[in-house]
Amino acid sequence: MTARVVLVRGSRSAAGGGGGCCSGDVRPFDAGGDAAHCHTPPADDVGAVYRALRTALPDDVAVEIVSPSNWLWLLPVLVRDGRRRGLRGAELRRSVRAGMAVSSLIVDGAVLASGGLPAPDDAVAAVLAERARA
Repeated sequence: MTARVVLVRGSRSAAGGGGGCCSGDVRPFDAGGDAAHCHTPPADDVGAVYRALRTALPDDVAVEIVSPSNWLWLLPVLVRDGRRRGLRGAELRRSVRAGMAVSSLIVDGAVLASGGLPAPDDAVAAVLAERARA
């Protein structure tokens, strides 16, 4: 692995996870279910960004999707990658806090988006630009 791209998903990006009618057992609805219950599940912005990044980046770049509730994995990665980039003190704390936010895009410790993912094409352009700087 030459680089790590981390997508921190938001609560609406949890396809198949969390609660509500769009996750869990779908067997009761396999036979058509209640017509009033049919609806489109929420848009999966993380999935679209992931697919665009995976298509555009070489195979040796790890693209990982992480839940913000998995802070036991995410926090050390943000600290380690941030320190590797030379961040210390308050600058490192701000970077870690931004990286822990839902819908974040992080490349080797650099937080490119926090609190909202860019469109897939914009995410690819931002990641490629960040990798070119490094």
